[in-house]
Amino acid sequence: MVAAKTKKSKKFEEQYFKGWYKQAVGNFTSKDLQLSKNWFWAWLKKLDFYIPMKKGEGRKVLEIGCSIGGVSNLLVERGFRVWASDISSYAVKNAKKLTPKAKFLTLDIEKKIPLKEKFDIIICFEVVEHLENPEKGIATIYTALNKKGKAVISTPYPYPWNFRDPTHINVKYPHEWVKIMKKVGFKNVIYHRFTLLPFFYRFHKRLQLIIPFAIPFPYVNSPIFFIGEKK
Repeated sequence: MVAAKTKKSKKFEEQYFKGWYKQAVGNFTSKDLQLSKNWFWAWLKKLDFYIPMKKGEGRKVLEIGCSIGGVSNLLVERGFRVWASDISSYAVKNAKKLTPKAKFLTLDIEKKIPLKEKFDIIICFEVVEHLENPEKGIATIYTALNKKGKAVISTPYPYPWNFRDPTHINVKYPHEWVKIMKKVGFKNVIYHRFTLLPFFYRFHKRLQLIIPFAIPFPYVNSPIFFIGEKK
């Protein structure tokens, strides 16, 4: 199902992926997908400390904001049943060619998810800072989970350089995100900060080193993981 185009969704179409975000997706080629997989391999390795991610065993996962589909492709390889989504119809159209074993759809997470399925895990990497109403988006995620299902949300810390992307309209401090997640119903909410070094992942996924603390420096990536469980 493809959502109707809105003013909000249009800003994440072809111009965005060929402009600001081109360094992350390239031209949506197989080579570009492999670079994305190398990058996110470490993210899943970090996540595995809190949720078993090495073997899917048929668990149902929905990825919000899939972009080129690096995360979803890794999850398919590990045996998860994967649904991948993005607000951008341009991203979905190109990503589904690269990962045919995942089910792709275009959706706006601030609206109802147009699926009957409930999910064991919902992954939302680097999305909530783009939302006009992140509380509404996180509430939608909560609704789409199975009982005891887990949501994994990542977002940048509000360092000055994380406001350079003009679509970063809701960059918040960790305690603010925790408050929102608890408000919509999540329990056992935890968060973890870590740092990933740039560049070396381009040679091999295992060169994407995880530093288990934040480094306040603009040329590294220091995201925050938030994990919550549905009651």
